[in-house]
Amino acid sequence: MLATIFGLFGVTDYDVARRMTIAEYKLRKRGHVMKQLEREQELYLQAFLNRTAQATDKNGKAYVYKTFTDFYDEAKRRQSVLGANYAKPVNSDLIAIAKRMRNYKGEEGY
Repeated sequence: MLATIFGLFGVTDYDVARRMTIAEYKLRKRGHVMKQLEREQELYLQAFLNRTAQATDKNGKAYVYKTFTDFYDEAKRRQSVLGANYAKPVNSDLIAIAKRMRNYKGEEGY
């Protein structure tokens, strides 16, 4: 059991490994299995996407997707996941400078 704790769970301290309860061991083991399942799904998805990206027309001569953006439109995907109101992040240094300028000029603001 200690070898499993060291090998699978990333525990490197012998005392920590010895103090682990059976309940904690089972919880970590389940977490490890769930992580493996996610990794497996990612591999299958990668294989599927590789096949899709290399798809050809009926004659087998021309690729269906000519460019990467034909295959994956990042802006469209980002909008579908994050919504239409999503804006690119602003540099925090620029925000701090703008706030200092407002305070310097005596304008109300944040």
